[in-house]
Amino acid sequence: MDAQRRSVVGAGAAVRLVGAALFLTISTTLWLSGGRDWSMYPPALGLYAVVAATLFMLRRRRVARGLGAVQSLVDVALVYWLQSVALPVSPFPAGVAGFSLGLFALVVVLSGLSMRGSVVYGTAVLAGIAQMVLMRRADVGWGAVAIAVVALVLVAVVSHYGTGRLRHLAVTLTRMEVDRALEARRFQEVEDARRTIVRMLEEAQAKNAELQTLQRDMEQLTQFLVHDLRSPLSALTLSLSWMEQEVPRQGVLGESVRTGLAVTARLDRMISDLMDVPRLEEGRLEPLKVPFPAVRVLEDVRRSLEGVARSRKLTLDVEAPADLVLMADADLLVRVVENLTTNALRYTPSGGRVRLEAGADGGGRWLAVRNDGPPIAAEARGRIFDKYGQANAERDSRRGYGLGLYFSRLAAEAHGGQLAVEDAPGWSTSFVVRLPA
Repeated sequence: MDAQRRSVVGAGAAVRLVGAALFLTISTTLWLSGGRDWSMYPPALGLYAVVAATLFMLRRRRVARGLGAVQSLVDVALVYWLQSVALPVSPFPAGVAGFSLGLFALVVVLSGLSMRGSVVYGTAVLAGIAQMVLMRRADVGWGAVAIAVVALVLVAVVSHYGTGRLRHLAVTLTRMEVDRALEARRFQEVEDARRTIVRMLEEAQAKNAELQTLQRDMEQLTQFLVHDLRSPLSALTLSLSWMEQEVPRQGVLGESVRTGLAVTARLDRMISDLMDVPRLEEGRLEPLKVPFPAVRVLEDVRRSLEGVARSRKLTLDVEAPADLVLMADADLLVRVVENLTTNALRYTPSGGRVRLEAGADGGGRWLAVRNDGPPIAAEARGRIFDKYGQANAERDSRRGYGLGLYFSRLAAEAHGGQLAVEDAPGWSTSFVVRLPA
């Protein structure tokens, strides 16, 4: 708006300069042609032309912002002075006063170029007062005076309305341009953010693919190591089996041989767990379900771990109905219960109790391993069954890798059941395997 004001102030000065030159030429011609009543116009218009030329030359200076009001005051003063001088010598004073109305209207219109309402209405008020004085000096009636003043006010209103519309248009265009620039900036920011996210996703996907490759390599290496461990373990088992046949069953030596066989069987089952975890994860291991007594599974586990329980001064017993029959994969269930029992023996303090139980209810059959060791926090009960998960990895005294409970959960789910930590009266910790009916 300031730039436009400076521009229109220059245009207004140019219009005034051109108008003064034309009026000066016409009035001088009429005066020289014998019209003595035009003699007062050339000096005043010449002076006005000098003022208009000065204002035109100052249009590009900083002072030009205030020239609109100055030009309007000079215009009103000039018209009033010329008409007041011409009024006494003119044979038609009323005509001179009426002719002033057109000049004052032109002055009001020119004041609109300042694009300021105060300048427009101020010029209209001064012009109205000057016009009223001139018309009354020419003995024009009050009715005509009122009409002239109203006409000048209407000219001011129309002129201000036009400049107001221009101002509104300029503000609207400015706001639209700002909004467009902001929208373009927001779009650019969103586009930059999208490219950043795409790049981060690509990096994450590349790292994920690398991790998956490393995971497959690790699992393949584990399978190779586990497979190679079976050969020396089989040789050790054969040697212990031969010693069991050769030494007396009674005595320390016979007991040690049987303990060794139980340990090698336990190691063999641990190796099988490591090899079967990938198959269970991929759903490629189908349990071989056959009917068998539940007490047989629990007794097998008790016998294999009885030496461990005795060395830690723990009570390990079995409680199960003799006629309770399970329809499941006996080998998988033995390994599940053995993992849970080993876990319970590890955490039960010396002198504590570990019990293997089996039963049935409305939902089906269940196997439980209970102990009176430290309870498992509620927030950790779901995490301990995750791969490599532990209840409290920072303070855990064991040196395992969190695969035992993970394998047990997968084996239970392969049977269509579930494994969970449940609360039981008289026991701080209870792992329960629930099998469908």
